[in-house]
Amino acid sequence: MGLPGITKEQMAEVDRIMVEDFKIPVELMMELAGLNLAILALNLSKIKYSNYIIIAGTGNNAGGGIVAARRLASWGLNAQIIFPKGVNELKDVSKHQFIRAKQLGIKIVKELPVNNLEFKDDSFFIDAYLGYGFTPRQDDISESVFNFLSNVNKILSLDIPSGLDATTGSSYSSINPLATLTLGFVKKGLLITEPKNIGELYVADIGIPINIYYEILRNHWNLPYKKTSLEKLYLAFENNSIQKVKINKNKASEKSYWTIS
Repeated sequence: MGLPGITKEQMAEVDRIMVEDFKIPVELMMELAGLNLAILALNLSKIKYSNYIIIAGTGNNAGGGIVAARRLASWGLNAQIIFPKGVNELKDVSKHQFIRAKQLGIKIVKELPVNNLEFKDDSFFIDAYLGYGFTPRQDDISESVFNFLSNVNKILSLDIPSGLDATTGSSYSSINPLATLTLGFVKKGLLITEPKNIGELYVADIGIPINIYYEILRNHWNLPYKKTSLEKLYLAFENNSIQKVKINKNKASEKSYWTIS
């Protein structure tokens, strides 16, 4: 038996426990998320793309994208960050990351380009616009972002593709990324959405202790699983903080679960 998916409400509880009970700051998890994102972007692009374009929103997901841009730039690669909603609405932690990126000399664009034709063919896009907390709402800027990204082929999404409901798997964006790097644990929506909505799926270790999932949240999940499944994941994280995910479906219950491949 593999592992079940986590809903956005359960993931929010994990984040609360990390910050309030374990006193692990969001910024530390954001740094780990951004580092893993930059590593995977580099691996997926196979170094044939020399321009990394990060589309960032205003929340913590944006912060992870900004960190990735900073990491890529520090490795001598070209990175730029586009903020479709500008930078004034950035949350505090993400705003600090923005200041660091700006000081490093990373190119900052404060509005979404009209189309993707002005980008070079060697551009690789990173979707860090919306995270697992997304809920459907009318938003002209977001609709423009969805339209822009839906016309781009080389995209890596952070945590969950922008416009995808982390619990239901419903997509409101038509973004079809090359891959998705989810953080900490696979969200339920990623298991049940159409494969084209997420591309290849990876999970990254961002420092969440195993006992948070096993001891604190296991009673809130409807799917049974064994502690050995979690232990296998964390043993794999010891060797590589990024693991590729395989999605399976239980024939008897018709419910999806995941393992690392």
